[in-house]
Amino acid sequence: MNLKEVKQLLEKYNAGALKKYGQNFLIDDHILKTIASSLGEDNQYVIEIGPGLGSLTRFLVTYYEKVMAYEIDPKMIEVLKDTITNKLIIKEGDFLKANVEKDISEEFDSDNIYMIANLPYYITTPIMIKVLEEIKSIKKIVIMIQKEVADRFLGKPNTKDYNSLSVLIQTYMNVKKVIDVSRNCFYPAPMVDSTVIMLERKERLDFEIYNEDEFLKINRNLFKQRRKTIVNNLKDIYNKERIVEVLNKLNIDLLTRSEVLTIKQIVDISNELSK
Repeated sequence: MNLKEVKQLLEKYNAGALKKYGQNFLIDDHILKTIASSLGEDNQYVIEIGPGLGSLTRFLVTYYEKVMAYEIDPKMIEVLKDTITNKLIIKEGDFLKANVEKDISEEFDSDNIYMIANLPYYITTPIMIKVLEEIKSIKKIVIMIQKEVADRFLGKPNTKDYNSLSVLIQTYMNVKKVIDVSRNCFYPAPMVDSTVIMLERKERLDFEIYNEDEFLKINRNLFKQRRKTIVNNLKDIYNKERIVEVLNKLNIDLLTRSEVLTIKQIVDISNELSK
């Protein structure tokens, strides 16, 4: 879908790119095809978030068995219903409030569930947290996100890109970059460039986690103040003496800042504290 086609659709349906929904429409068919075909497999069921005018959706329905798209904007829903009639299930409303596992069980009859989306920048993190923590049936994800956020997904300890999201993503998923996308490939053009990344859920985790809820809670709290020490970040949820005891047992200096911890060290701390 090129710029002319996007403008024609917006004019026809008296619609526009709404900032409150983070709408920027991709107008480069090469990039759209790259995203849509990146999984390279047949007979998959795909979830899309924020399809908008359907620029990506129209490619997805040619590659995959069935597409379930979550859209919150009534104008965009109208466009989708009028222009894409084959293999598309539209879920109207906020993805973050949806019972996605229930929708999957009702609409799909296979466990080949994948997610492909051009995510709104402003809700990328809560969407990914929901997918990773709640929607276990999604096996592979291909998403276009703000380049800065993609750098965090790939972030390593003791770098500016490393945070709780880096740990969460890399604990449960294998991550790789697919392609960088210039801001000029969108209408209207955002202020930042984007990156397409692929994530595949690990069949077996690299490290055993004794208590997943505890691990998720510790990971969130460790990075509340990323340059503070582990003790200072965790003292609101654990007894300070207990934290010191665990760090001593693991041979981690008490002055260590959270931002330098490896994923294994975070898992070790979680496992010890959850005993």
